[in-house]
Amino acid sequence: MPIRFFLLAAFLSAGLLTAQVRAAETVSIRICGDHDPLSMTADPKSPAGDRQLIGFSYELIRAVFQTMGKKVTFIDGLPWKRCLNEVENGSIDFAMDAYYDLEREKIFAYSTHYNTLTPQIFFRKDHPVDFSTRAALKKFRGCGVLGTSYTHYGMRGSELDLGATREALFDKLFAGRCQYFLEELEDIVSFKLTGTDYLANPALQHETVNWSVPPSKFLITIKNGKYAPMMDQINDAIYSLIKSGQAEKIWKKSTLGLPYKP
Repeated sequence: MPIRFFLLAAFLSAGLLTAQVRAAETVSIRICGDHDPLSMTADPKSPAGDRQLIGFSYELIRAVFQTMGKKVTFIDGLPWKRCLNEVENGSIDFAMDAYYDLEREKIFAYSTHYNTLTPQIFFRKDHPVDFSTRAALKKFRGCGVLGTSYTHYGMRGSELDLGATREALFDKLFAGRCQYFLEELEDIVSFKLTGTDYLANPALQHETVNWSVPPSKFLITIKNGKYAPMMDQINDAIYSLIKSGQAEKIWKKSTLGLPYKP
């Protein structure tokens, strides 16, 4: 074959490779998250017709991928259970704000953690519950959120009356469907960002659960998936944002006075 054909073939091959690289660079990584203001929610101050997102995790993870030079799209409004399912089946690339769970770890690759929260129990003041030990608490009816891990409380989701959202926890509690629910203080306080101050309700009581393990939040993707090899680079970006103080600056903007704990 004449040399010009080899040169033409090499040129076309190089062009195809360049086009593939450019296409890969323009692909937007899809990310979903837990459905609460600390993670990601619509800014109630958004102009009409211009729905803008706010939330600590949204801003932090966006900064992580910006540091890496990657385009991202955030999928807002999914129930947490569906978010996890979509990442597992490959429809969405990452879920942010996952807790560590032994069963979940069999399916997903985890980043380093970027936020640690304060375990709390919430109940009605006129109907106190005994939460001095895990065994004592299990004598009462509890509520929870579908897809949320409660292993840091030493409980399984099957032991609780599960609903789709955190807002539903309060409805069930005051309707008498459950006697308590377990949640993290920071998640509940963050609802102030959307104009709802649940802790201002004089009928509600909340206390720290001292026998629980404070849970941390992680970014996860499907194990052995196309983005799993990216975790080392993601971890480097998370470490950099925490070390530089940028993560804490984002936190202070998002959480109304509570301390930042990586």
